[in-house]
Amino acid sequence: MIEERRLTNINQAKDLIESCGLSINTNVDYTVGIFFHDELVATGSLSGDMLQMVAVSQQFQGEDLSSVVITHLIKYAFEIGKHNLYLFTKPEKTNIFTPLGFEVVAVAKPYAALLEWGRPGISEYCHNLKAQAGATYDNTCAIVMNCNPFTLGHQYLIETAASVSGKVFILAVQEELSAFPFDVRYKLMCEGTAHLPNVTVIPGGRYVVSSLTFPSYFTKDTQLANAHCAIDVEIFLKHIVPALGIKKRYIGTEPFSPVTEIYNRTMKERLIPAGIEVVELPRLDKSGAAISASRVRALLAQGNMDAVKELVPRSTYNYLISDAAIPVLSKLRKE
Repeated sequence: MIEERRLTNINQAKDLIESCGLSINTNVDYTVGIFFHDELVATGSLSGDMLQMVAVSQQFQGEDLSSVVITHLIKYAFEIGKHNLYLFTKPEKTNIFTPLGFEVVAVAKPYAALLEWGRPGISEYCHNLKAQAGATYDNTCAIVMNCNPFTLGHQYLIETAASVSGKVFILAVQEELSAFPFDVRYKLMCEGTAHLPNVTVIPGGRYVVSSLTFPSYFTKDTQLANAHCAIDVEIFLKHIVPALGIKKRYIGTEPFSPVTEIYNRTMKERLIPAGIEVVELPRLDKSGAAISASRVRALLAQGNMDAVKELVPRSTYNYLISDAAIPVLSKLRKE
């Protein structure tokens, strides 16, 4: 007899999950176990809006238990008010999930495929991008930026792109895992590019370097980086490029972050063959070192505002010396 039960601890499914070649993520909200005469034969978990660790015992492969797990998790998610769900799977296994209502967002062979369930989804996202873009432009380029905070280096990259492009779209990373909140980062990007009439800053949303598409950017787990960089770039290529009419993507050289270095390499490998030019510019240098947001944050933590002033636009500096920046600066100094 098959029975569905909630597991109180993910470690109850540890052996089954690992036997299927999957890694354990202990940060989950809900885990279901499928039992056959008290033997755990299938499992799956919900972490936020991500379905994870769907595993079926080898001797029960072909019994469609993965569908039982997914259906249970969808029902539970719907009951608690989650109407959009996502999952990663191997590219060759997407057909297991599409009959259950999942749609393929992107496939990054040989690594992974990202699927989603519910609305609004990637179609609505792209429709919104088109609405924000307005008219179509010649020689359109894109830059994806986190800007934690916005520096002269960011401004230099944007100004360079704007000087040779008909239109520049800045896709602002929206994930709230940076020292500076998104609303502040977005404001500083807009203020720092206000003098450039052909530049538009757009919130990146769920599909641009978020923990959905690119969790390794935030976890710094380079073992995952190749797969998730590929997924992020494929989403950009398949959905964002046609929505905004992108012909080029501008990036800066990356001397500091191994994950971002992998991301830059992945962009070249996947975008250039598809006809999207990747323009990589050297980092802007100041006092013998590359300007970076991490350098600015370190100086802010030290309270060295004179040095910070040399690395950021006036609009960023005005924010940093305002009362509004006190909570962020206090946090940086504590850390």
